[in-house]
Amino acid sequence: MPEATRRRLRLLAAGVAVFVASTILVWGDRVPAAERELFRIINGWPDWLAVPLYPVMQFGMVVAPFVAAGVLWMLTRNRPPAVALAVAGFGTWLLAKGVKAVVDRPRPGQLLEEVLYRLDGGPDGLGYISGHAAVGFVIAVVATPYVGRRWAVLLWLLAAGAATLRVYVGAHLPLDSIGGAGLGVALGAATLLVIDRRSAP
Repeated sequence: MPEATRRRLRLLAAGVAVFVASTILVWGDRVPAAERELFRIINGWPDWLAVPLYPVMQFGMVVAPFVAAGVLWMLTRNRPPAVALAVAGFGTWLLAKGVKAVVDRPRPGQLLEEVLYRLDGGPDGLGYISGHAAVGFVIAVVATPYVGRRWAVLLWLLAAGAATLRVYVGAHLPLDSIGGAGLGVALGAATLLVIDRRSAP
């Protein structure tokens, strides 16, 4: 088995493990003490960070995979991974909606007191999982093999930043973002395995 395939399988297993563990921890609207404390820390960051960091949070929006796919195609002129990135990203966004409906965990404002809301944070809707986190990490995983090291590092930092900032603005609890990241990593690794299989001679 090629080493690249082993890496993707390890990444897939890690993503699934993180997603499953996070789902178990939050089931029944539970908020573990460690998650509660981590939320207080991140949500308590200074207000002035909200506006300058807002663009980073948009890395996980539904349109982000299409933008990223366009950039990937312009950088590499390699159509299959660019198309796969767009499809996987949008599919991840849709799947995140399904997970929200199944787990049915509220947003922080319905589970905790004294939540600080900024920008598009708010108490309404469902929290688990964070679609921003899932989309951001699937972009980072799928694009990484096709871009240089600096671009890859930037993508992973943007994904982590978007996931963390969703907690900062009061839209998600930490396990919402962690579970979303796990799902994104798993789906990204699965997408790479499909690309490898289709491109194999």
